[in-house]
Amino acid sequence: MAEIMITRRLATAIRKQDWSTLLIELVIVVAGIFLGLQANEWAQERENRVQEGAALERLFLESRNTLQLFEEYLQQTQYINQVRRNAVQFADSDDPVPENELPLKIGINTLARFPSVVPVSVAYDELRSAGQMQLIRSADIRDQIAGFYTDVTRYNQLLRGFDESSNGFWEIYQRHVTWDYNPESTTTDILLSTFNWESLRSDERFLFDIIGLLRNQLVAGQGMVELRDQARALCETLADAIGRTCD
Repeated sequence: MAEIMITRRLATAIRKQDWSTLLIELVIVVAGIFLGLQANEWAQERENRVQEGAALERLFLESRNTLQLFEEYLQQTQYINQVRRNAVQFADSDDPVPENELPLKIGINTLARFPSVVPVSVAYDELRSAGQMQLIRSADIRDQIAGFYTDVTRYNQLLRGFDESSNGFWEIYQRHVTWDYNPESTTTDILLSTFNWESLRSDERFLFDIIGLLRNQLVAGQGMVELRDQARALCETLADAIGRTCD
C-alpha cells in the first residue's frame, strides 16, 4: 500500500513538474530500499554469529574430548614403551631370566604393533562438508583446526608405514616362541607362551629387528607427545574464543 502511494505521488509530481517534491520522494524511496537491505544484512549477520557460536562450541567440546583421548593414549604409550625398552635391553644382554617373564614377553610381543589414533571429528567433518567452516571469522582458528587434523592424518600414515615394515617380524618371532594349548582360550594368550630366550638372544637378525622396532615405537611416542601438545593448544584457542576452559 505504501509503495502505491509513493508511486502516485511521484507521478503527480512529474505531471506538475514539482521537482523538489520529486527529489524528496526519490530520496525517501532510495533510503527505504537502503534501510531494507541493511536490515536484511544485519539479520543475516546476527544469524551468522549465532551459527558461528554454535560451531565454535561444538568444535571446542570435540577438541576437549580429543585432548583427553590423547592424554590417555600418551600415558599408555609411555608406559608400554618403557616395558618395550626393558625387554629389548634384556634380550640384548646376558642377564638371567627373571622368575616373572610376563613384562618381558609383553615388551617383545607388542614391538610390532602400531595401532592408528582416531580422535572423534564428527563436528569438524560435518562443518567442513557443509561449507560452514567459513562461518568462523578467524582465519587463524580455521587454519589451526585444519592443521591439527592434517597432522593426525600424517601421524597415522607414519604408523601404517611402521606397521607395514614390521611384517617380517612375526615369522622370526614364532621361531623363538611356543604356545601352550588351552581348549578354553579363544585368543592367542601371551600368558600361554613360552619364550626360548637362548635361541632368541643368539638370533642376530631378530635382535637387529627388535632394536629397529623399538626405535620406531619411540619415534611414534614422540609424535604422540607433539599431537597431544597440538590438541591442548587447539582446545585452549577454542576455549578462549567462547569464554570457556579446557580443564
